Amino acid sequence: MFSTVVVVLPVFLAGGLAVQLEEQLGVSPAILGAAVAVYWGVSALLSAACGRSARRLGARNGMLLSVSIGLVALLGLALGTPHWAWLFLWLALAGVANALSHPVSNEFIIDQVSVRRRAFAFGLKQAAIPAATLTAGLSVPLLALTVGWPWAFAGAGLFAGLLLAALAIVMPRTPLTSQSQRGPRKARTPLPSVLRSFLVAAAAASALGSAGGNVLGAFTVATAVETGFDPAAAGLLLGLGSCAGCFMRPLVGIAADKGIGGSMTTVAMMLTAGAAGMLAMASGHKVAFAVGCAMAFGCGWGWNGLMHYVVSHRAHPHSAQATGIAQSGTYIGSAVGPFVFGFIFTAIGPNGGWICAATIAVLGAAAAMTARRLEKRLEASGF
Repeated sequence: MFSTVVVVLPVFLAGGLAVQLEEQLGVSPAILGAAVAVYWGVSALLSAACGRSARRLGARNGMLLSVSIGLVALLGLALGTPHWAWLFLWLALAGVANALSHPVSNEFIIDQVSVRRRAFAFGLKQAAIPAATLTAGLSVPLLALTVGWPWAFAGAGLFAGLLLAALAIVMPRTPLTSQSQRGPRKARTPLPSVLRSFLVAAAAASALGSAGGNVLGAFTVATAVETGFDPAAAGLLLGLGSCAGCFMRPLVGIAADKGIGGSMTTVAMMLTAGAAGMLAMASGHKVAFAVGCAMAFGCGWGWNGLMHYVVSHRAHPHSAQATGIAQSGTYIGSAVGPFVFGFIFTAIGPNGGWICAATIAVLGAAAAMTARRLEKRLEASGF
């Protein structure tokens, strides 16, 4: 989980510190959306390749490499961002770390966590993303409004450095037994056609869901201020939504481990509930905005861990490669969403922007149901 936190902190800190970045660097919503799009775009371009490389690197080397790259990006944002253009460079570097982190960690979970606790493990791991937005929200009143926004990135860099040292000590140097038993030859086995069709459908659902969901991390603080919250309260509101996401992902995983949900149908239902939350955020009322924020983060962006579980579970023993394919959809949506919505929010305001985000989430739910039909074919085929 913590390695995932490090690689997503750069982009969510940038969104959480949007007001301060605009005041000191001139980062408009359109510029912020484009910078966030670079992060997810780089992740999308490298995701499939990193999925193929994950087994060759191994869990130890892959995690150390991804956290190291994330550390460099965080320190660059803290110490080497005299102009808004530098945001693009450091977020692109963080995107490289993100593309590598998920295939490595997903393969590790499949190899080392028992089937009875696997969905919970994926939910806990993916709780790293709302945990990063929680950190971003808390950094506004604690650091950005007191000692300055660079210290938020510097604090995250310190955490990354400590984690890197801990991983170097804790992670075993020798290959894991289950990895060596399967060997490299099976990792190169072509994906069955029915599995590939399912992964393409899952990637489409992820793309649409992420296009709407990532707007939350990028624009919640800025639009909350326009709704009437002061900057400190807006940051705490982002933290509230992040807490909802942190709790929802492992809770959905626990339910899946007990046989409740655990399929793409649940993903579709969560996306629909998230769309309702976004519509509440579009109302312009502070109470509705706060409640909708919790719903949107908890449901509309809380399906991600379950998606990882379903894909990795159905694709075993091709989990790392399958993760790379499915995650490419997530990254494409995450890149296109903030980029496009940056212009939408600038052109028509936050109310219209959240309505558009809700519409995209509903389309993602429809795509998830299509993936569910293919998932049933996988079940019939023995996956």
